[in-house]
Amino acid sequence: MDLRNYVKEEFPTRFGGVYSVGSGNIQPFLHWHPHYEVLLIREGDYELESNTLKYSSHRPAVFVHRPFCLHALNADTTKIYSRYIIHVDRKVLSEIPENILDIGLFAESSVLRADPDPDEMEVLARICENIIKAEMKSDYVEGALYSGLLFHEISKVYKSGRGEAYVTRHSYIQDVLQYITDNLAEPVTIDTLCVRFGVGHTKLLDDFRTATGSTYKKYLTDLRQTRARELMETGSSIINASLETGYSSEAHFIKAFREYWGMTPGEFRSSLKN
Repeated sequence: MDLRNYVKEEFPTRFGGVYSVGSGNIQPFLHWHPHYEVLLIREGDYELESNTLKYSSHRPAVFVHRPFCLHALNADTTKIYSRYIIHVDRKVLSEIPENILDIGLFAESSVLRADPDPDEMEVLARICENIIKAEMKSDYVEGALYSGLLFHEISKVYKSGRGEAYVTRHSYIQDVLQYITDNLAEPVTIDTLCVRFGVGHTKLLDDFRTATGSTYKKYLTDLRQTRARELMETGSSIINASLETGYSSEAHFIKAFREYWGMTPGEFRSSLKN
């Protein structure tokens, strides 16, 4: 399986979404993205495909796709199909304390389905509207709080016994990618990954390159540097950016940043003020 053969969707904001209503939905391809996606279906006859899973229904429902999960949804084009699609960056949810939001429930499932009653569906829809408004206002705090509330309310419905968690995999490399991203501040070595996923060194490197089109070293460097730049764009200090992205020292981070971006972190921060 080659992830490059599927459509990768990314968004410029760390949370947000859309509401749409129309005649069905045609999505003939599987796609994936590095964020959580919440699909709140209010009306329609639909079939959800996620890797090897196929789920068909005409009932309102909520689906949460974890990062790197391949999926597609098609709805009968002769009938009305209305839904919210909300995207939330993993980092947004990880900043919420575990005693407030158990993100593990969603991280451990490729897809989680919840079946809210009409009143619960209205509550979820209002939260989605507030996330969309927060995105339009560029209000990070409001968007993060409503995103956490959305996942909390979905988990309440699921834990009441109305729903199902699906664990489906097209390739273990999807899990490797998620593990690397979730543990970016730690020194995730090839040996660590081999032990965790029960594969040999050569096989992991070959499978990684086949799936991503990149070597592990380049992928990790791209991920670290992109995340470091995002952190500093949002006001993070140089030392915090280096710690968050797993560099052993600030000096090592500055050297790597200069080699990657052609400027030092200090020069980059200064450029943001111009």
